[in-house]
This record gives sequence, structure tokens and C-alpha cells, in this order.
Amino acid sequence: MSFVDAAIAHFESVQKALRLSPVLRRGSALLFILLVGGFQSHMLPGFAKTPFYLIALIPLAFLDSLPIAAAFSVVAAVVSLAADLRADFDSVLLIFPYWSAIARLIGFLLITTAVSLAVRENRELHLSQSALEAKNRALEESLQELHRLQAALLAKERQAAVGEAALIATYEMERPLMSISVFSDELLRLTETGAQAHPIAEKLSERVEDIERIMKNVRDVRKEKEA
Repeated sequence: MSFVDAAIAHFESVQKALRLSPVLRRGSALLFILLVGGFQSHMLPGFAKTPFYLIALIPLAFLDSLPIAAAFSVVAAVVSLAADLRADFDSVLLIFPYWSAIARLIGFLLITTAVSLAVRENRELHLSQSALEAKNRALEESLQELHRLQAALLAKERQAAVGEAALIATYEMERPLMSISVFSDELLRLTETGAQAHPIAEKLSERVEDIERIMKNVRDVRKEKEA
């Protein structure tokens, strides 16, 4: 987790614990700025003012948009100027308090703008990372689907190759099988029923018929696939 993420999480957890709505949060920040101005003009005129105003401005820069944070920076600079003039009314006609207020305003704006831009870039980075992760997941799913299709295509090619080889084998076996079939029928015809070779001739004829039936089934399956 980056520093910006940690800061955002911290301020959001504080806001959730205090149950502050955006309007209440901004109102509390304005009240705090006015209190700092009051202390500056009455009780602590010699203390450094800027860090106390930043206590209210920095959380706003993390949680609100840049225009709102900039507007509160202007308010803080104006309150600080009013507190300086109230603490030393004789300095109203001097240029120093106004230059100090302008310097504080520039400092407030620089800090709140830098924080707001860092928060915006951090959010855009998270959105980009989320979009990239979604694209990576889609790419992984596409690759998995491609691998599945490749495996299915390879299996079909293997089946087609096996079927082609089986068909070629049936064609190559037909002529010798026809000769064997004719030989077995002739042998069965020539042997007498009670002869010793007659059962062998019957078995040979049965095996030839089985082979012819298998080859016919192979040809029928091949024709169905081609159709």
C-alpha cells in the first residue's frame, strides 16, 4: 500500500468513526479554521499559523475535490489575514500583512493542489490497474479457450487420421480377403461333413465372415462421417 492509499484509508476511517457526512466534514473544517483564526488574533499572535490551518486543509485535500480544497485554502488565507489585522490593527495600512497572507495562500494552494492531484492520479492508477487486470483475465480466458479448441482440433485430426488409415487398411485387405473367402468356401465344400478338416474349414469360414462384417462396418462409419 502506498502512502497516498494509507492516508486516504486513514482519513476515511476517521470520517467513518466520527460519522461525518461531506457537508458536516466541510462545516467542521470551516469551524476549525475560524477557531485557529480566533486563537491567532487573541491568544497566540506570535505563534506560527500555517501548520494549524493545514490540520483542516490536508484532510479536505485527501477527501474532497480540488476546487473545494482550493476554496478552503482561500478561506484559510483570508481568516489568517483578518486575524493578523485584528491582532495588530495599526498594520492595516502596511503592506506586510497582505504580502504574508498572499504567501500563505500560495503555500496553502500548493499543498492542497499537490495532495489533490496525487489522490486523483492514485485513483486513476487504481482504475487503470483494474482495467488491466480485467483485460488480463479476458486474455487468459481467451488463451484457455484457444488451447481447448486446439486440443479439440488435434483430437479430431487424430480421429480423422485413424479413420483414414482404417479405410485404407480395409481397401488393402479386401482383395486378399476375397481370395481367402473363396478358398474357405471351396475348402468347406470339398471337405466331407465327418472329415477331420471339416471343423477347421467351418471355423475359417466363420472368421472370414467376421472380418468381412467388421470391414463393412468401418466403411459404413466412414461414409456417415463424410456425409
